[in-house]
Amino acid sequence: MAFNTEIEIITQEKCADKVVNALKALVKTALCNGFSKTSYLVTDHIKYIKKIESRDNPEAYIRFTARKLFPNEPAYLEKIKKIHAKYQDDVLSQFEDLYTLYYQLSKELPKRRKITSTEADDILAELLI
Repeated sequence: MAFNTEIEIITQEKCADKVVNALKALVKTALCNGFSKTSYLVTDHIKYIKKIESRDNPEAYIRFTARKLFPNEPAYLEKIKKIHAKYQDDVLSQFEDLYTLYYQLSKELPKRRKITSTEADDILAELLI
């Protein structure tokens, strides 16, 4: 069973890495397109990267953020509409990629690993201490 747990952890890290990479790509594109390093767009997204990287469980934080940003399709479409009105070209494309990634994550259910009765007893005993 430990093998399955390792696979889940690797998958989770990949989701966190994808979001961080999308955020970094957005910041880099913004800088290349004339946004200053002190602009709200750049500083705000740098904060997001740091928050994700500092969490004990980045995957859970990303999934929470995704569900908060995009609880449903109309919320996603509204955010897309707003970025289309505000940004253009490469910055718009990077925002679309980031929001699409978050929206896909918001629709995914967390993966749960079934455990044996013995493992459940061990966990229960540990929690009752």
